[in-house]
Amino acid sequence: MLITGSSTGIGQAAAVALIAQGHEVVLHARNEERARQAEAAAKGAIGVAIGDLSTLAGTHELALQAEKFGAFDTVVLNAGLGTFVNPERRVTDDGNELIFQVNTLSSYLLTALLPRPKRLIFTSSALAGAGVLDLDDPNYERRPYQPREAYCSTKLHLVLLALAFGRHWEGTESIAFDPGWVSTQMTRSNGDDAPLTPEHAGARLARLAIMEKSATSYDTERAWRPGDREHDHRNQEELLAVCAKLTGVTI
Repeated sequence: MLITGSSTGIGQAAAVALIAQGHEVVLHARNEERARQAEAAAKGAIGVAIGDLSTLAGTHELALQAEKFGAFDTVVLNAGLGTFVNPERRVTDDGNELIFQVNTLSSYLLTALLPRPKRLIFTSSALAGAGVLDLDDPNYERRPYQPREAYCSTKLHLVLLALAFGRHWEGTESIAFDPGWVSTQMTRSNGDDAPLTPEHAGARLARLAIMEKSATSYDTERAWRPGDREHDHRNQEELLAVCAKLTGVTI
């Protein structure tokens, strides 16, 4: 299985748990230095695929490297970015708002580029409930930029993508995963004193990655659940269309 964002945090903890159980895991890191860190932390991984998800070219490169390991039973779209304390809108080389590109566009693009797995897992969050579905301006080019809203909105996008891929790809189980409020490099950098450990969330993610069949398309320990907005096929299709337009790749 492939786990993006597995050089630290929840993804790393899930990788360590899966390797300990005897599963073959391909790690992901955005550069060579982080790849070495990932391999040192998750000994026994069968390899590391490198790609910077803040660029379309880097996501294509990740897909090319990952494909060398063959088809995956499970692909976990776990990599994510959230910078609540920085009020400035940051734009990638591709012209997209940074959080939107890393969290939403790269997850769509990598999924679309790889051979279809048996299971897809998108690491979302209950913060999706606070997300704003403005697909006319996902890059905040015309509306005031709010970093926390931008992050929550991408977590909403990931729920929509999980549901959309589950509808479109027969034979692929697609799940959105809410890890809970976990203490990671990202949450600490935002000044959050999160109560859960990466190991707790990673163990849940590992179980989800290998269970025979999930009972739900949204796995969580919290109260929020996807509602009408998330299950609306029109919203899912509109997001797919936006992602296809901005990445140049359709499913």
